[in-house]
Amino acid sequence: MGQLIFALLWTAMALLLLFFGGIETLAPLERAIFTIFPITGIALTWASWRQFRRRRSLRVETVGGVSVYVWIEMDGTERRATKDPRDDWDSDGDGGDGGGD
Repeated sequence: MGQLIFALLWTAMALLLLFFGGIETLAPLERAIFTIFPITGIALTWASWRQFRRRRSLRVETVGGVSVYVWIEMDGTERRATKDPRDDWDSDGDGGDGGGD
């Protein structure tokens, strides 16, 4: 959630600087650099929102006496695993598939 809030604040501040920061007085290279900031913020907001939705959709169901973790993956498919996928989500991205079976 913190990453999403940061991304939203970054994007809002970058857009405020872009539109109300006197960009018309800047050199072309400086304008290009100031334009990159909100684009980066929008991309970060999109990625953070998708991760937030995935975490929010996680639930535990009992199937045949076994606890099964069920969630909606970022691509919209439903995934199931017998182990908690949050460990893989929080890892350093070493190629884990999220624990889906």
